[in-house]
Amino acid sequence: MRIPWRRLAWVLVAAIPLAVIGGLIWGATRDLSRYQARLTEQIRKVTGRELAAKVPLTVKIGRYPAMVAEGVTLSNAPWGSRPDLARVRKLTLFLDPIALLLGEIKIGRILLEGADILVERNEVGDANLEMLPPPDGSGPHPAESRSLRLRTTPAFPWIGVIEVQDSVLTIAEGAGRPPVVLEIANGTLRSSAPNQPLQIEGRFGAPQASQFNLTGTAGTFDGWIRGLPGNIDLQGGFGDGKIAIKGGVGVKGTNIQITSEGPDVAAFGPYIRLPVPHGGPYSLSAKAATQRNGFKVEVTTLKVGTSELVGEALFRADRKGVPTVAVNADVNRLDVSELRSPAAPAPAGGSPSPAQPRLVPILPFSASWLGRSAVSVNVRLGEVVGLGAKMQNGSVTLTSNEQRFAFRAAATVGGGSAGFDLVYDPTGRIGQATLTASANRVSLGELASILGFDIGLRDAVGDIDLRLRGGGRTSRDALNSASGSIDIAITKGMWPRDQIASWPAETQRLLGGTDGGVPFNCIAGRFDVSGGIASLRRLVVDTPRTTMVGGGYAHLRTEGWEFILAPEARDIQNAALASPLRLKGGSGRPTSAALEPNLAKLLVGAGVVPSLAAQINQAARQTGVNPCAAVAPRVEGLRPGLRAQMPVPSADLRQRPGRPAQPTQPQPQPPRRTP
Repeated sequence: MRIPWRRLAWVLVAAIPLAVIGGLIWGATRDLSRYQARLTEQIRKVTGRELAAKVPLTVKIGRYPAMVAEGVTLSNAPWGSRPDLARVRKLTLFLDPIALLLGEIKIGRILLEGADILVERNEVGDANLEMLPPPDGSGPHPAESRSLRLRTTPAFPWIGVIEVQDSVLTIAEGAGRPPVVLEIANGTLRSSAPNQPLQIEGRFGAPQASQFNLTGTAGTFDGWIRGLPGNIDLQGGFGDGKIAIKGGVGVKGTNIQITSEGPDVAAFGPYIRLPVPHGGPYSLSAKAATQRNGFKVEVTTLKVGTSELVGEALFRADRKGVPTVAVNADVNRLDVSELRSPAAPAPAGGSPSPAQPRLVPILPFSASWLGRSAVSVNVRLGEVVGLGAKMQNGSVTLTSNEQRFAFRAAATVGGGSAGFDLVYDPTGRIGQATLTASANRVSLGELASILGFDIGLRDAVGDIDLRLRGGGRTSRDALNSASGSIDIAITKGMWPRDQIASWPAETQRLLGGTDGGVPFNCIAGRFDVSGGIASLRRLVVDTPRTTMVGGGYAHLRTEGWEFILAPEARDIQNAALASPLRLKGGSGRPTSAALEPNLAKLLVGAGVVPSLAAQINQAARQTGVNPCAAVAPRVEGLRPGLRAQMPVPSADLRQRPGRPAQPTQPQPQPPRRTP
């Protein structure tokens, strides 16, 4: 018998659409509340968590039939920081058309839109992803008509394709560590079974940071649930560059290699939570591996422009359970001119201009984390260029534990050397900070560039010896109570003209100079610091046309200062211009200057007045000696009345912060006698 294939084909072509339409109508007319209750119960049996939806399941008829639920939540672990582990704005379950034709509802893939997922750990290290069936028992249950059988472990049917859009994943590793937030623009997870390789393709990244576009395999679904993902092999783009992540996380530990290259290394800043400057192009090769007692990250190669760095970081816990971090880095070459800080955001329209930045900001000493972790950082700087002069043989050391915080730095700068040492002892009510710094024949312009502020004396070379000690929880409080000394000796340089623009015209004519500035031969002085007030008792300034002595104070808390200068002209023609001068100013405030001729009579005694210029000329004959530094100890003998005329801060400036002035108690009045 001949089979009419042509007719059979036409029948199938007409029957299949009718069957599909019939299946859709059948699915749309079914009561899904029963299926939803069964799905919720199945999830509860498998995970021990509750699944709920604000809007019940509905069937969407279209090219791809699907069931849609809105406002879906999955409960969190009992110890979680919030009630829900996952919150999904819209959940779409796409139905399998073949299973639908057979009268069965089977899910082919899931689409999550607007999901907010929180992954966290408690103090003992348990993750909220660890889900176990509820303890209902495993013995025989007569209601199931299987009294002679053990209950089988419930299992949720595997769904091979999961799509995620416009979602947020937050990973919290416990108290004291900031959470990691990843925004998932879109992503697809594919796997034939929970224990099979998980294929990933997606675009995600931290908020306001460069995004990843990765494809490849990343362990298994069961592995991620157990905290042991498995083999990882991902490649793709990172920002405007590219990145590759290979390795594995398993029972034997973690071993991952990362290679990346791109135009700007600052893309890594939001992910490692460090202020990484802009610069590039960069090339990175790093490894991360677990050791017997910790976790080690090794940067085998990092090149940013012409700068090169290698280093390693070891994370572990000591015998007392205190987290310990040890970082060692070797910077062979660092070109600062190739690096730049991120641009500051523009102020909003109509907003007032920001306040003038302070020279000494209120930086809190992080006493809250002292003792909770131990940190050790050692960095060697072979060569640093781009600061005006080459800096070589530098070293930076940071040590922090429950007993002290110490930060030390030293380097050869140009033809001199500089060192810095800050030690903070957190014990006691307010703790104690000790600051020691020194500079030997260092260009002040280069030193100012390293410290981040400009004092104008770019061509001068100076020696500085600073020793301060004070108590407080912030840098401002420590300076307000500081005691110690500051010695300064500066050789020949140029004084910027704009810094003396507000000085009296007579003094400017006396100093001379050009539009580029006023030259000076030397400057020297000593600050005696007590209670946060630096008193300058012996100041000597020598220029080609005048020699000046003086003093005053600088308030370390308010950053206000006041000085007097008594000049002596080097020639007779300018003698009439040599009048004492009083200067007032501070950080963020304009400088005021005024002549005080009557002050000259109070600075010298009866008899012959010693010549300041002669003393400077005599000291200049000594080889290798700063003339101003040699004359400064003899200032009180040369001008015996100078110390009595030194300006001092007013009583309100001497008041320490945090200790308001005590109100005066009213004197008791005697009782009035009535006549």
